[in-house]
Amino acid sequence: MDLSIIVPVYNVEKYLKRCIESLLTQEKLEYEIILVDDGSADMSHEICDIYADKYDIITTYHKENEGLGLTRNYGLHRAKGKYILFVDSDDYIEKNSLSYLVDYIKKNNMDVVFFGRNKDFEGNIIEGTDIFPDNLPDYKKLAGLCLGEPLKNDSFEIGPAWKAIYNYEFIKKNNIYFESERIILSEDYIFSAQLCLNQPKVGFWKRNVYYYCDNGGSLTNSYNPNRACGAINLYKTMEKMINTEKLGKEAVLRANNNFMINLLVSFKHLVMNDEMKFNVKISNIKGICCEMK
Repeated sequence: MDLSIIVPVYNVEKYLKRCIESLLTQEKLEYEIILVDDGSADMSHEICDIYADKYDIITTYHKENEGLGLTRNYGLHRAKGKYILFVDSDDYIEKNSLSYLVDYIKKNNMDVVFFGRNKDFEGNIIEGTDIFPDNLPDYKKLAGLCLGEPLKNDSFEIGPAWKAIYNYEFIKKNNIYFESERIILSEDYIFSAQLCLNQPKVGFWKRNVYYYCDNGGSLTNSYNPNRACGAINLYKTMEKMINTEKLGKEAVLRANNNFMINLLVSFKHLVMNDEMKFNVKISNIKGICCEMK
């Protein structure tokens, strides 16, 4: 089998059909779709079962809620394809785009191929602006690029796990898996950086395959009492990686920038939480500051 598409699913009944239908439009490809229901409380679990009953290439698993990272790991351990693609269940894929991507990684014997993405703001499509280099940066430079959102001078982004196709054998050989998002925020960045530090054979597919959707109600836009703690743990993990691997000043700047963004978002969500009393908000902010010491 060429490809396993792993889709973590959690309370996305409004968008799940769009995601699955986009995956079913892929032609000239031997592939499977693995839907992992992470303990959804809405109709997502039933939607998964309906599609699995209807299409032989779809398998649905139901499990207790653990978060995105561990749910991706769950799908990985059950994948049968030579290559792996992660798709978030509120996003979607360009029609008939994956067979060309698989051909490219296969013919060039690559371990990972990064590709472009567009943004879908509730139906308003913004074209992606990734400009991938013709000359491949060294593996430390690539690892540093994974540590957060792009800086002003960055011409492309490779941090999100859904922005690449992977050789599954390379992942298994190097034991590269996701941390729990309940411990480390944005666990994608650590996964991608660890992958690059294992010196894979890297390629760039200069087409926009993926549609990242800003649906307003994502985890990033909602209050999470553990977000600040997760951001601190993420920064400490990045800091250790940067120092151990000597990733350089740009990696430090990217990690610092990512940390400040996460802290500001945490404070914003905390202050704007109408259900929390003012004195509790102040106490929580003090607690966050103490954690940073």
